[in-house]
Amino acid sequence: MNQSDKGVFNVLAGDRSEKADLLHGIFREFGVNFASGVPCGVLRHIIKNFEDDAVVLHVIANRESEAVGLATGAYFCGKIPAVYMQNSGLFSASNDIASLLIPYRMPIFFVVSYRGCEGEDAVQHLTTGRATERLLESFGLPFEVFRNQNLRNLTRSLFETMYKVELPTFLLLKRGWHR
Repeated sequence: MNQSDKGVFNVLAGDRSEKADLLHGIFREFGVNFASGVPCGVLRHIIKNFEDDAVVLHVIANRESEAVGLATGAYFCGKIPAVYMQNSGLFSASNDIASLLIPYRMPIFFVVSYRGCEGEDAVQHLTTGRATERLLESFGLPFEVFRNQNLRNLTRSLFETMYKVELPTFLLLKRGWHR
């Protein structure tokens, strides 16, 4: 990434988010040192933290399937990956998750912006919003929707569950989560 590209993240991130900083600290606590995903404004603070962290190898993906593939390669190389995307992208990457991450029991942490969930009115997101939790349930994957619970405890619990069951695990974040 060149310097002009990095400026895009500065504009997107705006001010800092204490919750994103807290979440990033937990990622580091659990050893996350690789991140990939498709940029999303709802996740801009998380992306900015990955970009600014010299310990985290951050690779922006063009498509969600590519992010899953990059995280898989990083995992096989001994890295501890995190993947970020919108829930619409989760549907795009569902075959990669179902045919690669689940059968080979890869504990990869996903942060997913939960677009089209209750309270949102962007019509292009409503169908996937209604089906997101059912998709994860049908795959038997651990997930939580952040609804102003204690973010530290929620995220630590998800990481602990992920390592116990050796499956990809998902934190769903609604618009405005970072305030």
